[in-house]
Amino acid sequence: MKIDLQIDNNIYLSKSSREDKEALVAYLNDEELYHQTLRIPHPYTEQDADNNLNFILNFESENNIRKNWAIRNQNHELMGHVGLHFTHGINSPIGEIYYWIGKPHRNKGIITKVVTEFTNYCFSHLNYTRMEAPIFDFNLGSEHVLIKSGYTFEQHFPNHYTKGNKIISAKMYAKTKK
Repeated sequence: MKIDLQIDNNIYLSKSSREDKEALVAYLNDEELYHQTLRIPHPYTEQDADNNLNFILNFESENNIRKNWAIRNQNHELMGHVGLHFTHGINSPIGEIYYWIGKPHRNKGIITKVVTEFTNYCFSHLNYTRMEAPIFDFNLGSEHVLIKSGYTFEQHFPNHYTKGNKIISAKMYAKTKK
């Protein structure tokens, strides 16, 4: 598997692969992850994994730009994803980061390392000048990751998202290239 970005001796980022389908279904079928993210359905089915992989791979092929990076361990196993939502457009100098990590890999500092290094990569190689990270206001784990990764709280968005029958407030964190 080609390494796109080495995070540390045990973690690296690479291109998404259809071979990740089984791991995607296992990790994303997590109710806690469902409640903390906007776009991940629950239950997460094999068809959801196919649709997600098709969307990512087709988007990247059609636009000639990377959207998603698989987080992998030294055994090349999928641990999670980090990537970009193009909220401000593909050519904007502002990127919106998203990320998730499977339950067995949480609370080990892995996603903080990934977000920190991926953000630096976005500044140095993808020419972003600002990275944004909107999160649900109750997602304290993600908030801690962003703070440890050098992101700063900027704004509270009351009643900003709708997920199912719930109206959810959000917080905007951002980091600017120095």
